[in-house]
Amino acid sequence: MKYEIRELSIGGVIDQAISLTRNHFGAFFSVVAVTLLPIGLIQAGVNIAIMPEIPLVPTLEEAAAIQKAQVENLPIIIGMALLALLVVPIANAALVRVVANSYLGKNTSTGDAVGSAFGLLLPLYWTWIILTIAVMGGMILLIIPGIIAAFWFSLATQVVVVERVSGVAALKRSRQLMRGNVGTVFVLGIVLGIISFGMQVGAQMIPQIHAKTLASVVINCVFTIFSSAAMVVFYFSCRCKNEQFDLQLLAQNVAGEAPSDGAAGGGSRDSDENPFS
Repeated sequence: MKYEIRELSIGGVIDQAISLTRNHFGAFFSVVAVTLLPIGLIQAGVNIAIMPEIPLVPTLEEAAAIQKAQVENLPIIIGMALLALLVVPIANAALVRVVANSYLGKNTSTGDAVGSAFGLLLPLYWTWIILTIAVMGGMILLIIPGIIAAFWFSLATQVVVVERVSGVAALKRSRQLMRGNVGTVFVLGIVLGIISFGMQVGAQMIPQIHAKTLASVVINCVFTIFSSAAMVVFYFSCRCKNEQFDLQLLAQNVAGEAPSDGAAGGGSRDSDENPFS
C-alpha cells in the first residue's frame, strides 16, 4: 500500500500514522506481543500482589499505605525497572524498524525486527545516555536549554534504527532533521499525550482490578504502536522537508531501485548495510 512520503502537517502525520496502524496492526502488535506485552503483564501481576489498590484520589491513609508498600518491596520494584530497561529499547527499536519498512512498502517479520533491535541495543543505550546527559545538563542551566535539547534530539531513536548512526553523531543528525520542526513535534507531543490520557482514563473506568489492569497493559501496547508510527512518519516528513527524501525516493523507484537508508545526506551512515532490507 502506498503512503504519502512527503513533508506533512500535524494532521497529515496523524492521518498517516492511523493508516499505518490500521493496515499493519497485526504485524506491529506481534512485535509488542513478544516484547512489551509480557513485561507489562509481569509488572502488572507483581504490582497487584505487592501493592494496595491505588484509587484515583487517594486519602492520606491510602497514600501512606502505598508509600510503605513501595519501601518494603523496593528490591522487587528495582528488579522490575531493570527488566523494563532491557526490554523497552528492544521493543522501541523493533517497532521503528517494522513501521519504517511498512511505510516504505516493505515487509519485515517479527523475528527480523526483534533480531535487528538486539543488535542495536548497545548503540541505543549509548545514544540515550548521551541524550540524558545533554538534557539534564540543559535543565541545570535554567531548565529552558534542557527543554530545547529534548526537542532537538527527539528523533535520536529513529536515527539510530533507520540510519545506523549512534552516540553524538545520532544527536547531531536529529538536531539537523529537527531544524524548523520543533514547533511541529511540540504540538505532536501534545496530541499524543491527549490520546494516551483518554485511552488510559477509559481503562480506569473498569471496576474489576484484574480486568482493569489487563486493559491498561493492552492499551499501553496499542498506544506505543500508534505513537511509534507517528514518530516514524514525522521522521520521514523531516527528511522530506530538509533534504528532499521524497524526490530521491521517487527517483529510485523510477529507476527500479529499492528504497535505501543512504538516500539522503547529512549523516554518517554505513553505506554497505541497508536497514530496510
